[in-house]
Amino acid sequence: MVGFTARTLAGLDTELTLSQYRTLVLLAARGPLRTVDLATVLGVHPSTATRACDRLVRRDLVARRQGTTDRRVAWLTLTEAGRDLVGQVVRGRTDRIRDLVRAAGAAGAASAGDLVIALVAAAGEPTEDQWWREWAGSVGREPGS
Repeated sequence: MVGFTARTLAGLDTELTLSQYRTLVLLAARGPLRTVDLATVLGVHPSTATRACDRLVRRDLVARRQGTTDRRVAWLTLTEAGRDLVGQVVRGRTDRIRDLVRAAGAAGAASAGDLVIALVAAAGEPTEDQWWREWAGSVGREPGS
């Protein structure tokens, strides 16, 4: 799923990191948040959330508004551009997942395990067996050989 999101972001030429996108998604899902609450949800220090949001504010994806009862509190919300971007990524990711499920279905997966293998292969990723074989073959091998 992360790969789908990253590829969709790259296709939109947004120059947005996955962490920044996650911030946008949280603001879309939870509505206005205080910086300290956003930091808690993200599992980061408030200063880290502040810096990330500063970048998103400069790009007009997030707006910072002072509280009406306590002006020391800043509330973060998505701008229209931020909402549009999240919508584009969600639609792009959904299309990729839909294509992946079609491809896996065409592979004729008979069991849940077969379905997972077909999904991984359809996504262009190595299956677990392929990964372990490659890993085993690389142990003790010199870099670049």
